[in-house]
Amino acid sequence: MTLKNFLRGLGRRWYVVLIGLVLTGVAAGVVYSEVQPTYQRTATLLLMPAASSVPEGENPYLFLGGLGQASDVLVNTMASQTVRESLLDGHPAADATVQRIATSSGPLLSVTATGSTNSEVALVLDRALSGVQTNLSSLQTRADVPEVERITAMPLTTDETSTVIQKSRLEAVAATAAAGFALTLLLAGLVDGLLLSRDRRRRLDPPVADSAGTPDDVELEDGPATEDSDDDLGAPQGPRDPDLSRSGDRRVLAGVPDGFDDSTIPVKAGADSRAPEHAE
Repeated sequence: MTLKNFLRGLGRRWYVVLIGLVLTGVAAGVVYSEVQPTYQRTATLLLMPAASSVPEGENPYLFLGGLGQASDVLVNTMASQTVRESLLDGHPAADATVQRIATSSGPLLSVTATGSTNSEVALVLDRALSGVQTNLSSLQTRADVPEVERITAMPLTTDETSTVIQKSRLEAVAATAAAGFALTLLLAGLVDGLLLSRDRRRRLDPPVADSAGTPDDVELEDGPATEDSDDDLGAPQGPRDPDLSRSGDRRVLAGVPDGFDDSTIPVKAGADSRAPEHAE
């Protein structure tokens, strides 16, 4: 089947295409209303060096170079299953991630919380920020780091409002629309093929005969056949009895003497006639 024939088939079955598109639109609308958007909030933290490692009167931001390894250890700790369960307790649909910002050469961390509602995202983000501080302190406690030597995490930015992400909703709607459109085209082509096949069989099937074995609707164009028809005249005739006259024949043999050919003496039926005299 070529593209041209396929498009012609869609034109012939336009009603199937129309119904399919309407149903596809309804299904896409239902999916759009059922699939909720995702809300997201982000905060950034900066690991600060210990007070003892910064000379008095110096800028602490100039001493961030040695904190890269500490930030990697903290990120791995926050990604553990135990920590994540404590952050997402009561909110299984939410998510929280802590990662190091790759575009920054310093110990800059990004904390991101996502969820199905704005309030849920705000709560999970607060838990994640508190979890960073708690786990950073716990790591240094287990390492017996003195208070003056401990690294701290300073919050830099925190989103006050959530960002609405429509990606999951739009993906679901697009998948529904694509599936509905494909099914519509497939169904229209199938219906067109079935109807064309049925019409073709009707044209090729012979006419239905009646109980006598002859078609009901067959009618001769030239009317009923008669004995005087051309077919009868052209057909070979068998021997005829000279004493019998054919039905409908206008010639009658009467009073023909012996020795004469009766075929040469036509006499009109019903008229008085006598046999001709022989010339001597």
